Parts: sequence; C-alpha cells; structure tokens
Amino acid sequence: MENNKLQIVGEQGEVREADVLLHYKNNANNQEYILYTFHELDEQSMETIHASKVILDGDDYKLEKIPDSEWNEVKDVMREIIKNEEGR
Repeated sequence: MENNKLQIVGEQGEVREADVLLHYKNNANNQEYILYTFHELDEQSMETIHASKVILDGDDYKLEKIPDSEWNEVKDVMREIIKNEEGR
C-alpha cells in the first residue's frame, strides 16, 4: 500500500489498482480494516466503497472478508465518511 494506492489480486490472478479511502485500527477488537474504491458507480451514480479486514501474513498483508459480527462497526465508519463527503 503506497501513496494511497492498493493493488488487489483477484481470484483469476488479475491485478486492479484501488484508491485507499481509509485504513484504520479498531482498538476495541484490535483489528485493522481498509476502505477503498475502484471508482465504480452504482445504479444511483454513487461511488462504490469496498471494505476488507487487513491481516498481517508474514511480511505481507492480505485482505479478508469482514465477519458479520464486525460489519456494524465498519458500516458506521463508512456512513461517517459519506456524511463528511456530502458536507463538502
């Protein structure tokens, strides 16, 4: 993760570059999360935001699906980002 860019390797080995919106640690559960975008628009012309759990794997990081038990907290952070963007 350099210069707020993130390289994501898909299931078929394809590499896509994403812009990192936020990388943060939840001190309550000692887990790290990352919010990022490929600048895709949904059916309402809103930019799609992706979220993943960040796991240290040796010297590398890997992204994992966020467990259901942790989603509410991550959604709250995403809502706060959207609210702040709309206020600009």
